[in-house]
Amino acid sequence: MASGTLASRATGFLRILVLAYVLGFTPIADAFNLANTVPNMLFDLVLGGIASATFIPVFVERLALDGERKAWRSISSVITGAVIVLFVASVLAWFCAPYIIDGFTALNHSHSVARSAGLAHERNLATALLRWFVPQIFFYGIIGIATALLNIRKRFGVASWAPVANNVICIAVLFWFHLVDPSPSITTLTGSHYLMWLGLGTTAGVAVQFVCLLPSLGRSDLWRLRLRMDLHDPAVKAVARLGSWTLLVVLANQVSLYVVIAFAFGLGGNGPVSAYTYGWTFMQMPYAVVVVSVLGALTPQLAAHATEKEFAALSQKLRMGLRQSLVIIIPCTIVLMVLAQPIVSILLEHVNASHHWLVGSVLAVLSAGLPGFTVFQLCVRGLQAMQRARDVFLLYVIQNGLTVALCIILGRHSLSGLVASISIAYTVAAVLALAVLSRHQVSITSTLWSVHVQRSLVASLVSGILMAVIYSVPTAHQGLGLLFRAAMAVIFGILGFVTVVLLQTKNAPRA
Repeated sequence: MASGTLASRATGFLRILVLAYVLGFTPIADAFNLANTVPNMLFDLVLGGIASATFIPVFVERLALDGERKAWRSISSVITGAVIVLFVASVLAWFCAPYIIDGFTALNHSHSVARSAGLAHERNLATALLRWFVPQIFFYGIIGIATALLNIRKRFGVASWAPVANNVICIAVLFWFHLVDPSPSITTLTGSHYLMWLGLGTTAGVAVQFVCLLPSLGRSDLWRLRLRMDLHDPAVKAVARLGSWTLLVVLANQVSLYVVIAFAFGLGGNGPVSAYTYGWTFMQMPYAVVVVSVLGALTPQLAAHATEKEFAALSQKLRMGLRQSLVIIIPCTIVLMVLAQPIVSILLEHVNASHHWLVGSVLAVLSAGLPGFTVFQLCVRGLQAMQRARDVFLLYVIQNGLTVALCIILGRHSLSGLVASISIAYTVAAVLALAVLSRHQVSITSTLWSVHVQRSLVASLVSGILMAVIYSVPTAHQGLGLLFRAAMAVIFGILGFVTVVLLQTKNAPRA
């Protein structure tokens, strides 16, 4: 799973680099990123959050209590209803595309005639792209359903590898677009057939990602699935009961994301939305490779322990997952915070660190909240396994409410203040989530000061100081000189980390 996730994230990372190379930090890039974000938001709102939070626990519970034959009748009812909802939502989103884009750009009120005209063109371009991206809502939905079915059959690998195909297709489409239109402008791009192929090719990548799952689905003994709709089925009722809370969770998440993107768009300038999008993607890399893989393997086990009321076993699994995650997430956090500017300069700004890049600041500030984000997500997954949907909802309300409040206070005129709101909110919410888990006989707080986490933290701090010192000594800001500065900082950081870990292990008291 980790290897597949790593390959998927690596190609997704390359996709971001190509996107930045082709579109840069321009209004076109902001229009593309805004339009490409909306289908993900709508999918989460319509089904994504509900599917990830309820499908696996409910399906596992039905299989454990009802047996295969009866359980698959229930599962069929849930899936049939989900597909219908996805189709209707996709059609509605296509018709409502102009109003959706207007909602995201409502905070950008410019008194400049030139800026107002540019904003109108940017809205038109984003609307046109969104209509080509809308089918992604449906495809993301059936990918989520297929992944849940594979997971309950203990098949995890193919779902982690499938996004590679999506990323490869999107990279190819972006390179093609750059070849046919190397210097695009909003006015010439809007309404052109190049725009159609750019949008269609991006959506085709998501469709191919689903196609890659079909062989594994065919080998997973899923022949019992039928088109069946029974609103009185116990599985449908369970999904509806848990999903109502989850829908409120997703709604809170999307409101918070809307505020962040709308404020970012309202700042104006060269690509604030793109800077936030790329910074968030970079920050998510270690989380996606490490924590998502851990959670993917643990979720069916957590659901099984919760069904049997085995809270001690559930606590042990969560502690193991948290320990495995934090010992890697902590050093990754330090690296991203210390080397955010050179990372961005090398990967997105053509090996040029002569300026203080906005996306580098975004990455550093977001990375500070990565440990809190990790702890929060693990706690939420444990609560979802126990079907404590109300508690999950309240936690997300607090986290998103704090994010919105801090955005208004800190982020109205600063993108760094905007993303700092996210980091602070997740860190506070992580502390509350640990307390909520403890109330339900699941205590994992001790993992935070376990010997493995302590070793990782001390070694990471030493490594971070070494990287900062080594990087600051040379003065080259471009080309090979910058690459040498960054490489030396990473090498000495790794050596420092390994040395401190070995010293701690050697001096540790023996049992």
